Amino acid sequence: MRPMLLGALLTISTNIQAAGFALTEQSGGSIGNAFAGAGSAAEDASTILSNPAGLSRVKGSQLVVAGYAIKSSINFNNNDSRTLIGAGVGDPLLTGGSGGEAGDWAFLPNLYFATDVNDHIKIGLGINSPFGLKTEYDSRWVGRYDAIKSDLSTININPAMAYQVNDKLSLGFGVNAQYISAELSNAVDFGAICAMAGVETCAAPQAHDGNLELKGNDWSWGYNLGLLLEPVQGTRLGLAYRSKVGHHLEGEAKFYSVPLELSGLPDLANVSIKADITLPETALVSILHQLNDRWSIMGDVIWTRWSQFKALSVERNSGALINVTQQHWHNTRRYALGATYQYTDDWKLRFGVAYDESPVSEAYLTPRIPDQSRWVLGLGANFKMSSADHLDIGYLHIFMKDVSLNLSSPLVSEQPAITRRLAGGYDSGVDVLSMQYTHAF
Repeated sequence: MRPMLLGALLTISTNIQAAGFALTEQSGGSIGNAFAGAGSAAEDASTILSNPAGLSRVKGSQLVVAGYAIKSSINFNNNDSRTLIGAGVGDPLLTGGSGGEAGDWAFLPNLYFATDVNDHIKIGLGINSPFGLKTEYDSRWVGRYDAIKSDLSTININPAMAYQVNDKLSLGFGVNAQYISAELSNAVDFGAICAMAGVETCAAPQAHDGNLELKGNDWSWGYNLGLLLEPVQGTRLGLAYRSKVGHHLEGEAKFYSVPLELSGLPDLANVSIKADITLPETALVSILHQLNDRWSIMGDVIWTRWSQFKALSVERNSGALINVTQQHWHNTRRYALGATYQYTDDWKLRFGVAYDESPVSEAYLTPRIPDQSRWVLGLGANFKMSSADHLDIGYLHIFMKDVSLNLSSPLVSEQPAITRRLAGGYDSGVDVLSMQYTHAF
């Protein structure tokens, strides 16, 4: 019975993906421009993340505190999802609802500080969250065996410095200490496992569900580089690179509600686990042009190397392989255009639009990260409260493309013809409200 049970666990345990999307909400000032010009505008100390060379344009000492209220809407529409495990074993239809509202409210803060060392050197510190994910479905939804909760968060501590070579050129460098924490859960069809293993007392597929919960965390590090060039007055070009960060997560796998008939099996014991995850590097080209005293325009292209997610191996600390999940993600680009209008001496208005490619094709879409390509519309305003204090407010709406999900996975690895198929479609969207306070001293 043990080999068949292990095969079942390989397919029902996890479908881990470390980071389905990058969090672009890193500057409350540039959110209104849909983050266009983030690597060339350098209006405040939040440039530490996008282009540390921009610190050279921040005069004196400055503190920036920002917060973002993010509401994601993720809705699944079931389309004949089935458990195909053979005649006489059980109902081929997967039972359960559509999962409810899998999105939720989330709050994301940033903190930045910058100060002068001398006329040419500026130093700063940024604390932010460059990657994150949160989805949670109803515990009895139709796709519960593939995903219930997926929660990944990062904290990035980024000391940086900028060196102003001359009036036209500045260079920047930063070091990143990054913490990652992940929690993933899904249901386990112990009734199906009993049926396939010949344990008749609990052999009722979808009637004896339990849960598997995975938790892990790690600290690691990376770096970021930047260049800011002003070839002619009023036109700035920014180039920036942020390195990949390789994480070696360690944590625990815990099973809940295991039937008594299976409770003594070592494959269902709570164990220590580990997984290697690489969060991708990015490269940025950014430009800003001052049209006149009132108007400035800006644009960005960001390249992200998501193709590093070819496969993810999760294993016990003993070295025994638990699962290999094929990712097949591809590299992406994000294109953004924006404009800023100086309405009065105290008010500045911002506008922006962006197109963000998804790294996941529909062929490899999973309910943990139902990611889609998206259009982004941004609006914002900056209010000069005093010579030392500024307040930024912003709003983003993210229009996400509808996508189809057709996920098949073998219930037992030794019998690949016996599968569970989760089929349907997703319609999603995201709204973001932001506020940022900047104080110079």
